This record gives sequence, structure tokens and C-alpha cells, in this order.
Amino acid sequence: MVSDRQDAGRKTDWQTRDAWEDEAEREEEAVDPLSRVEAETLFGERALRPSRMTPGRVVLAQVAVTLLSAIAWRLFAGGNAGAAGWSALFGGTVCFVPSGFFALRLWMARERPSISGLVVGEAIKVFATAGLFVLVVVLYSELRWVPMLVTFLLVLKTYWVALAIR
Repeated sequence: MVSDRQDAGRKTDWQTRDAWEDEAEREEEAVDPLSRVEAETLFGERALRPSRMTPGRVVLAQVAVTLLSAIAWRLFAGGNAGAAGWSALFGGTVCFVPSGFFALRLWMARERPSISGLVVGEAIKVFATAGLFVLVVVLYSELRWVPMLVTFLLVLKTYWVALAIR
């Protein structure tokens, strides 16, 4: 009786594997890419135009958001407004400096772009961001966390606004 259950279980496992393999084979079917006319019909004629928003412009937008946020924190923060303004400035800097280096790296490799270059650049950006956070926390004794983190997040999300502007 036990062996009957094991046999039934084995059949189910094989049936499951066969169904899984069949589904994988269906997913591997070739998909024809859209022609230029089909893409324009589906997405509109603007879809195939190159974007005006370059990585350098995104970094400039990040610098602008950083400065605006730092000024706003300086003007409207109660108590020690100077520390809030500096904290906001440092929070934005933690974001736009690594982005600037990444954009520079992209610009320097524009003749021979590669996926591995993007991955390495992004890894450098992540580690540089973490290192700059540590530097700010260690070196700036009057740090105000809320202005720094809010500005960091605002500057970080500038990418999404830039993509929407396109």
C-alpha cells in the first residue's frame, strides 16, 4: 500500500515536470520584433525618438533639486535651521555625486557600451553612496536625519520625473 502511494506520487511528479517543460517550451517560441511602422502605430511616433533627457541632464536636475531642498529646509525649518539646510545639502550630495560619476562613466564608454559596464558602474554607484552616507554621519556632528533623508529621496526620485519628461 505504501509503494502504491509512492508510485502515485512519482507519476504526479513526472506529470508536473512534463507540464512544466511544456510550458517552458511554449515560452521559448520566437517572438517577432515589431517593425518601425508597427511600433509607431502601437506607441505613437514619439516613442521611437531619442530622449532629450541625457544622464548629464538628470544629474543637473538632481543638483537643482538638492539646492532647492536645502534652501527650503534652511528657510522653513524651525530651531537650528542652518543644520537642517546643511543636512539637506549633504543628503542630496550623497545622491548626485555617485550619479555624476556614473554619468561620466557612461559618457566615456559611449563608443563601446556594454551591459557589464553598466553593472560595474551601478555597483560603484551603490558603494559610493553608502560610503558618502558614512562620511556624512561621521564627519557632520550637527546632522539632522529628516532633512538629509527627505532630500536624498527627493533627489533619488528625480530619475522618475526625468523619465516622464523624456
